[in-house]
Amino acid sequence: MQQQTYRQWQIAAQNATSFRAKFNLAAEIVKSEISSREIRRAARRVVRTLETVIDLPIASAELLRKAHERFGALTELLLSATDLTASNEKNYPELLTPCIGRGSEPV
Repeated sequence: MQQQTYRQWQIAAQNATSFRAKFNLAAEIVKSEISSREIRRAARRVVRTLETVIDLPIASAELLRKAHERFGALTELLLSATDLTASNEKNYPELLTPCIGRGSEPV
């Protein structure tokens, strides 16, 4: 489940073209209990940067630049988290074996 969620966030991060979409994704990650502490911290930085201006019609270029950089850092963490999870599945398939064949999906 964690890997699937990370992949969904990764896709959402790549498709987030507006600051509102970036803010909403970061806020979702902050609320999630399955994300790592490091990823939640990066998401919190995005939320804090944008929360005071997200409902305003205009924001300073400096603030938006900072938000863009912080969202880029969050995206990189999401990419590395899914790469690590995929690598673990490939290198340690026995982690999935106990669930196979019991009518449940692998974790």
